[in-house]
Amino acid sequence: MRIDRVQTFAVKIPYHDRFGGHTARPARFPGSEYYFEEDWREVYADRTESLLVRIDTDQGLHGWGECQAPIVPEAAQAVVDRLLGPMLLGADPRDVRALRDRMYQSMNVRGHFTGFMVDAISGLDIALWDIAAKAAGTPLAAAIGAPLRDRLPAYVSGLRAPTVEDRAALAAECFRAGYAGVKLYLGHGLDPDVAQAAAVRDRVGSGARLVADAFWVYSMEEAVRLGGRLAALGVEWLESPIEPEDVLGHARLANQLDLPVAVGEALRTGHQFADWLRQDALDVAQPDIARCGITEGCRIAELAAAYRRPVALHLGVSLGVAMAATWHVAATLPHFLIQEHHPPMLELTNRFIAPPLRLDRGSLIVPAGPGLGVDVDVAALAEYVSGRGEVNRVRA
Repeated sequence: MRIDRVQTFAVKIPYHDRFGGHTARPARFPGSEYYFEEDWREVYADRTESLLVRIDTDQGLHGWGECQAPIVPEAAQAVVDRLLGPMLLGADPRDVRALRDRMYQSMNVRGHFTGFMVDAISGLDIALWDIAAKAAGTPLAAAIGAPLRDRLPAYVSGLRAPTVEDRAALAAECFRAGYAGVKLYLGHGLDPDVAQAAAVRDRVGSGARLVADAFWVYSMEEAVRLGGRLAALGVEWLESPIEPEDVLGHARLANQLDLPVAVGEALRTGHQFADWLRQDALDVAQPDIARCGITEGCRIAELAAAYRRPVALHLGVSLGVAMAATWHVAATLPHFLIQEHHPPMLELTNRFIAPPLRLDRGSLIVPAGPGLGVDVDVAALAEYVSGRGEVNRVRA
């Protein structure tokens, strides 16, 4: 079996998930769809953006992948179209791990061992795994290793309501619907953050699982104070509390707090996670399969297990392919903790994939079909594709 064609689809859908429940719409950069949120420092888009990749073989099998590209998907697309796609032509797609490492090693010596380069590799890695599992006639989880579960406990990521009272009420609805937990989006200042956590805790009761994301905005001293107050409220972890590059600071913070520190969204390789784990800088590992790929994601999970750290896979913007891949990986992890979930993304996703991904009483149902268990409806997606690319063996 050989790879005949690699296609890319930069997708931009006019839907913006206001996941923090806020209503302010800061001004976009001139001539751009991007902007800064009012309290957080990251750049966001006023549309849902992603990069889908499709790999076709000479035996009629194809695989889908998705790169975590919520900002400038054209950057990862150029890497695939100009470099990585041609590199894969003629290769056996079942040699997934070797192909992933070949792509990574092609540019890591030049300093490209994270960012858009690894985002691009990750989408192709997912597509290769989709083909390999289809060729074996098994669901992706079975191709990775023996699945340990076919349902995933999930937490709702963000409370999409404008006021603290509304968010507390929405949190209660989430638990009544069967979800295992809720993530609070913080980063608005210590007192407002604690007030929100206290209001939600008061509404949902002492037994409900709450986690918190601080969006990297706090200093060490502020994070220590925030963490202490959240621990008193029974919050299960504090995610992304300080500067994302500050390994030593996170190690100091994790040592001082009585609640776990969760990190992983900004990291893409086992090399990066190894540094954090060696320094005891994280208590919960959160690799993102659309940013590290299935091959590296499984390696990171094994590394975390060696350090006795649980894994709660991160998942952000997804058009269904990365979501399905994440669920399959989560199904295989012995140290799996809980899965992040964005309900609006699932609703959006199911417009463009078949069969639809399923949720049952707050649990995520791992697809049972061959490979990812889902296929992309290119026709349904067509009006939202802002740019397509293709490389193939005929033209090569």
